[in-house]
Amino acid sequence: MEKFIVGEMASANAAKFPDKIATIHEGRETTWKEFESKTNQLANMLIANGLRKGDRLSILGRNADEYLQWYFGCAKAGVIIVPLNYRLSKGEMINLLKHSEPKAMVVSDEYLDTVEAIKGELDVGFFLGPQESNRDWIVAYQDKLTQQHGDQPPEIDVKEDDVFCIMYTSGTTGFPKGAMSTHKNYVVNALSVIIAQGINREDINLIVAPLYHAGALFHSLSYLMFGCTQIILKQFDTKEILAAIQDQKATSCLMIPTMLNFLLNDPDFEKYDTSSLKKIFYGGGPMPVALLEKAMKLLKEVEFTQGYGLTETLEATFLLPEDHVLGGDEKQKKRLKSAGTECPLYEVKIVDDDGNELSYNTAGEVWTRGPSVIKGFWKDPDQTSNSISEGWFKTGDIGMLDEDRYLYILDRKKDMIISGGENIYTKEVEDVLHSHPGVLEAAVIGVPDPQWGEKVKAIVVLKEGMAASGDELIQFCKERLAGYKRPKEVTFVNELPKNPSGKILKRELRERYKA
Repeated sequence: MEKFIVGEMASANAAKFPDKIATIHEGRETTWKEFESKTNQLANMLIANGLRKGDRLSILGRNADEYLQWYFGCAKAGVIIVPLNYRLSKGEMINLLKHSEPKAMVVSDEYLDTVEAIKGELDVGFFLGPQESNRDWIVAYQDKLTQQHGDQPPEIDVKEDDVFCIMYTSGTTGFPKGAMSTHKNYVVNALSVIIAQGINREDINLIVAPLYHAGALFHSLSYLMFGCTQIILKQFDTKEILAAIQDQKATSCLMIPTMLNFLLNDPDFEKYDTSSLKKIFYGGGPMPVALLEKAMKLLKEVEFTQGYGLTETLEATFLLPEDHVLGGDEKQKKRLKSAGTECPLYEVKIVDDDGNELSYNTAGEVWTRGPSVIKGFWKDPDQTSNSISEGWFKTGDIGMLDEDRYLYILDRKKDMIISGGENIYTKEVEDVLHSHPGVLEAAVIGVPDPQWGEKVKAIVVLKEGMAASGDELIQFCKERLAGYKRPKEVTFVNELPKNPSGKILKRELRERYKA
């Protein structure tokens, strides 16, 4: 690789290890030579159909080997890929597609009905999908690739500071923000993960997190950069994960704490041979120390690495394998609660509300600066300037650094909830609740949940003379929000605690309902 360009990762591997297996998905094996050829064909197909550098292609589907191929095909064509969360409601998808304005959209078979229902509201040039779809609005592309499009790399001048992908992350205003990550952002982050995890060429990485998520993408790119084989599971399933570790000898996997919790609590866990597993990377939400210690006891040969970051920053800190000490001294026990120390080439500081840097062991907002911070937000210069100052990204998380520069995340400044690795902003849920005719006031908080890390709880004040049940409000939200965003519990109160200016005191609510 001469430059920090995502597409060149595949080209380099095809030259070095042409016959090595790149991906395994549902029994289908693809070599690096084949992977390179297919991604070049996809790039050439997009160019032949009128897409130009900087145009967008959206993708909606479950994990598959073709998902990774689309990332690379777009990267080589200079096309910006926009992965969509398949758990969103139709209305949410329409908003994101109108905002990103893709010229083409890839749709897997599970979501053909969803897109058919909304495509009339979209201005998408053409839709690409499975060969067997039998729908006149879908261009079935697989069989046409080798017949119509060459497998030589396209002659597109892709630069490392060009936008590689736009990933949407919920905003506090209720409308998601499109984080623009460059090729350099992801390549440099991949190098950091390689160093942190001690990746070697013989590793076999197991992909179980959804590839629309920044975490799954950057982790897979780290192993892909090193020429490792990747096993891609369509979706999270504990039995399939255990089988892949036992039968296909997977050595590495990224899991959010919720996934790890489900895996360890699978009733058949001890029936499988997990001895091949050597590395687990975790992040995407708070990791309970009790769960981490349980994992370290059950998976004695595994080295654990935690990464802290956002979609907008990628990894800013690592809690390295040597920091994971079971039964250590007080300092080592404390560090298990931390998010580790700064990645190479990264800086972290804690600031007050005026942006002044704070001393060690003082809580404030976490700011990070480094080569993986996004270029900005798509079509939102105001949000970009508000979030990035002289290269520093204002995370909105509350944390503190100790004297050894270990970062501790204490709270989320904007009341974000992380449930099952998904970011949920409370205002979006509250806006839906407030639209119910019986609701006077509503506050949404995250409360601890043994399976999901956190779950959404709504505390509601009804209008005088109005009636509504908790189930009714949950159903009301279900019809307007993605399933993971809707409240799992509703509590009715006569009034919400407020400060003198009338602001609802969510910290008091969290303390009240944390049990």
